[in-house]
Amino acid sequence: MRTRFLVSAGLAAGLAGCSALGGGEDGADLIIHGGPILTMEGEAPAYAEAVVVDEGKIVFVGGKTEAMQMKADGTEVKDLGGKLLMPGFIDPHSHFIDSLVLGDRINVSAPPAGPAKDAEAIIAELKKGAAAKGLKPGELLLGYGYDENLMPGGKVLDRDMLDAAFPDNPVGIVHVSMHGAVMNSRAMEKFGYTDGMPTPEGGVILRKADGKSLQGLVMETAYIPMITKLPIPTEVDEVEAARKGQMIYAAAGVTTAQEGATHIAPLAQLKRIAAKEGFFIDVVAYPFVTDLEAIVKDNPPETFGSYNNRFKIGGCKITADGSPQGRTAWFKTPYRQGGPAGEADYTGGPGIPPDLMKKWVQYCYDNDLQVMVHANGDAAIDFMLELHRGAAGDDPAKDRRTVCIHCQFIRPDQLAEFAKLNLIPALFTDHTFFFGDTHVANRGIAQASFISPMKAAMAAGLKPTNHTDAFVVPVSQTLTVWTAVNRPRRSGGTLGEDQRITPYQALQAITVNAAYQYREEVTKGSLARGKLADMVILSADPNAVDPMAIRDIEVIETIKEGRTIYRRP
Repeated sequence: MRTRFLVSAGLAAGLAGCSALGGGEDGADLIIHGGPILTMEGEAPAYAEAVVVDEGKIVFVGGKTEAMQMKADGTEVKDLGGKLLMPGFIDPHSHFIDSLVLGDRINVSAPPAGPAKDAEAIIAELKKGAAAKGLKPGELLLGYGYDENLMPGGKVLDRDMLDAAFPDNPVGIVHVSMHGAVMNSRAMEKFGYTDGMPTPEGGVILRKADGKSLQGLVMETAYIPMITKLPIPTEVDEVEAARKGQMIYAAAGVTTAQEGATHIAPLAQLKRIAAKEGFFIDVVAYPFVTDLEAIVKDNPPETFGSYNNRFKIGGCKITADGSPQGRTAWFKTPYRQGGPAGEADYTGGPGIPPDLMKKWVQYCYDNDLQVMVHANGDAAIDFMLELHRGAAGDDPAKDRRTVCIHCQFIRPDQLAEFAKLNLIPALFTDHTFFFGDTHVANRGIAQASFISPMKAAMAAGLKPTNHTDAFVVPVSQTLTVWTAVNRPRRSGGTLGEDQRITPYQALQAITVNAAYQYREEVTKGSLARGKLADMVILSADPNAVDPMAIRDIEVIETIKEGRTIYRRP
């Protein structure tokens, strides 16, 4: 891919017009130079010598000589020292609300995301965390990151193990997919689960040999009674909790984050935090389908889509299926290893009752609200296409910015339909590393190799984005670029070599393409005059290092609207 360099010739007009955006007689607020400045403008890497910022916006991008003409006594001049400056990263999909409570939960993920390689190690980490917290009898203990697929010898975590370790405390461990949890008996009592209870439509409840007693794991709609009752920060603590959560994103270079499945109480909390001016990055929330009826009563459609103190409601979130690593994603063909409880000929199914999904997609389309549909398996993606066509009426290709979240097992014929219908695939290449081996075992090498097909999506003319789904995997945009470029497997080797893309294309997915997904391409995604000065300084240029070294690139500084919000210690 050819690299373009922005030179000073022809930029005089831009310089002359800077006073309209600031940087007039009093000079600009900030001038940055001294290293490669990757603008993300165009289809090939383009670099500038300097960026000038005033009143939170970019007023000039180009040569250093012209930029320094805008310097005054009060202007801050930042020398990059050879490091890379580029647009701030835009998170296409994660669960921001969890960042507010992550510090109170115990990480029991498998390496490298966490320390727990087996069920015994999970129990040990929980006990260590309980001791550190000074856990008292009756208090709730929560962990996160459990993945039964990585448990050696098939020895999975269950209710009885947690009961033996914590007889006096409710304990819940959120599944790595964030679509379920394993609980002990006290947690089941706390959240309203009982032996013999029916499995709700779209849900999974694992049971013991008697077919009635709960084993401990609940997934999908069966998880809703727990997730909607999990503790959230108090009104006294919520702004500080939000500050800590935002720092997780800022430390990864993220300047816009998503809260990707928002229930009633968390939405109210996010609105309170915004009213208290507690956000220093932009946060976009998508109310969850099961709560939409109540949410739109207090938040009518006309209130969606506009920022208020860096927070906005972006649209609606629909969940068509579950997770492929949890074996709850919806496929046309059966899982090779059966269902979550070993069911034969198991294909998964809808994550939410289909009639409910149809009702709310129609409502959102009728009210010009953006829709994000979680769909992992190819059958779920077929159903998403059905939902779209049914609600779109006579104009199926209208610019709605409808997004398929994850869209991991999309087929080539479905990519062609996405292009025809003007839909956006938000892909998830981190799965190649974290869950690729599991997908090979569950789906076979051929289907697993086409997971999150960034190259094919771009070849189809689409603008795919790429996300972390935090906190399914950690917030690390350089890791996400690394997986898109290399598609490595945890066990070694490559999964879908023909779907590897260039570093620049991988960066597009979390800058310009992500801005487009949010309808914010006019203000974000690249370094250009008039756009917000959302920027990140990296230790090296992903376009210039060995592809396998991209994951080692560090975030040095994150800048939101011209103000530093994170600086590496």
